[in-house]
Amino acid sequence: MLHRILAVALLCGTAAALSAQSNVSFETYADNHGANPGVMVVGDFNNSGKPGLIQCCNSNTQMVFRAGNGDGTFQAPVVAWATPVSLESPVAVDVNGDGNLDLVAIAAQNPPAPPGSGYYYLTVWLGNGDGTFQSPQVYTTTTTPASLVVGNFFADGHPDIAVSNGVNTIDLFRNEGNGTFTDAQSFTVGGGSLSVMTMVGGDFNGTGVTDLAVMQLAGTNNSVNFADPQTLYVLWNDGKGDLAEQPLGSNYYFPNIAVSRLNGDGMMDILVSYASSENSQAVTVDAYYGQGDNTLYKSTIVNSTTGVSPANVYGLAGVDVNGDGYGDIVAFGDALQNCPNGCTTVPAGMFVWLGNPNGSFQQTPQEFITSNDAQIGSFAMADFNRDGMMDFVEAVPGGAAGPTEVYINSTTRTTCGTYTISPSVTVCQPVDNTYSPSPVRVQANSFDTTTVTAMQEYIDNKLVYSEPVTSFNTTFPVSNGTHFFVTKGWDSSGRSFVADRTVTAYTGTPGPVCSVPPDSASICLPAGDAGSSPVTILANGDAGTSVATAAQLYIDGTLVVDNEATCNSDDDCYGADSFVQTTQNLSSGTHDLVFKLWDVAGNVYEASRTITVQ
Repeated sequence: MLHRILAVALLCGTAAALSAQSNVSFETYADNHGANPGVMVVGDFNNSGKPGLIQCCNSNTQMVFRAGNGDGTFQAPVVAWATPVSLESPVAVDVNGDGNLDLVAIAAQNPPAPPGSGYYYLTVWLGNGDGTFQSPQVYTTTTTPASLVVGNFFADGHPDIAVSNGVNTIDLFRNEGNGTFTDAQSFTVGGGSLSVMTMVGGDFNGTGVTDLAVMQLAGTNNSVNFADPQTLYVLWNDGKGDLAEQPLGSNYYFPNIAVSRLNGDGMMDILVSYASSENSQAVTVDAYYGQGDNTLYKSTIVNSTTGVSPANVYGLAGVDVNGDGYGDIVAFGDALQNCPNGCTTVPAGMFVWLGNPNGSFQQTPQEFITSNDAQIGSFAMADFNRDGMMDFVEAVPGGAAGPTEVYINSTTRTTCGTYTISPSVTVCQPVDNTYSPSPVRVQANSFDTTTVTAMQEYIDNKLVYSEPVTSFNTTFPVSNGTHFFVTKGWDSSGRSFVADRTVTAYTGTPGPVCSVPPDSASICLPAGDAGSSPVTILANGDAGTSVATAAQLYIDGTLVVDNEATCNSDDDCYGADSFVQTTQNLSSGTHDLVFKLWDVAGNVYEASRTITVQ
């Protein structure tokens, strides 16, 4: 009963009554590598200690690996698999425990399917540890697969696979412990003779095994309209791979689903973005909060009205963007507005709804617009510059050069917050799935209507901290590599409540970032006098809801850097660079730096600085 009461409390506060939160800031650039980026999956596929990208592909292009440099940029692509192949729903995971990331995906035009057959299989690609893969293992599903989830379905700790099919079935493939899979069992979900399903997985009830959330589109073999409403189901896992179906909600038009821990109560939650009708241009987001005991509590957490961006959502995530410990909502989509000068193209990019202490969300998203053609492909997130904050990448399938638009999180970490949900643990550092130099700082607060008596920290299941406190800010030395942090609170009734984080420790310095508010520009480096040559210069701008078209750096009146977006016309642009980072050889004496950010409307945001070189 405790969690149900607390979930109701989420609805009682309003965003207007809560303290204002600072803006988030990003550096954006278009990474043009000359091929359509298609689907993407993030991972350290070459064991470099830095997140990279697998980008893929279609029947005419090869799968490529782009190694990360650890500063938010990527190396030139190398071929990860030589034969052209079409991939969907790729997941990076070590399926055989050899320390190399593997790839699980739905694929066509792999053996044994002949090229051009169009038939899709479940495939498992074992990684070689250098960004390339071995010949795929191929598994046949009940019918044509539609999406997949990798999770712990059989309570043995091995990554298993759930595959949804073109009919209303889900196949479970059990990992035998060595990276090979057995077709264990199949389940029927919902009704209708044809159901195209998307799925996400998570532990929604705290049992330690993976449950499923499934979107189902009912229809007939000859009549399927993807604009029809879809129905959301949860499939509760008993730990033996048996899934019990429960319908949650219907009438979801054009839905996207994601999973996240949204409110500090330790439970995994389900996020759904959708339109209320086929022709609606207002985005709504529902949350289904995990309650334990195979129950979920539904709350509408974003309720946009017509005229508020975004108009459409193509990707959704829940993540702490600004480091205050509160879960935020991130969506990729297009804005509900026309660009200037009467053009008909639509701005597109990333939208962020910041979370509040009581678990509610600010209703007006912050916008980071990087394209003016409303073409959004897949997206992924990782800490690409290893500064402990989450970054994002987005594919733009219609781009002239197939750009991958990169969003480097330059937000200045805000004050550590405390959820007012009882009981809860708010962990501000580390942000989940980010990087940190060792020792790793853990900053956490607890809240409970019953007196909190102690807080504890476990690293890799070993108790490393236990004190009679309600909050702590402490560093813990760990070896390089990935570690599992669990922060636990205790109250006077003997009840415990937790929040967990995965963080990768590394040796080195995070890449520099430059934070700016909307509609402004700034030169962040050098911070003071430049010292000796060469000089590193970092500047950033934010064109607000407009699309940037050029980021320029002038030194002593001479244009030395000109990062231009790819524009087919004055108002049709892909890949909007907002920042300049460069190292320049400068002579001794004073030099004038001027940074300019231009947008599609012709506005110029400018910053200047005079520096002295010894």
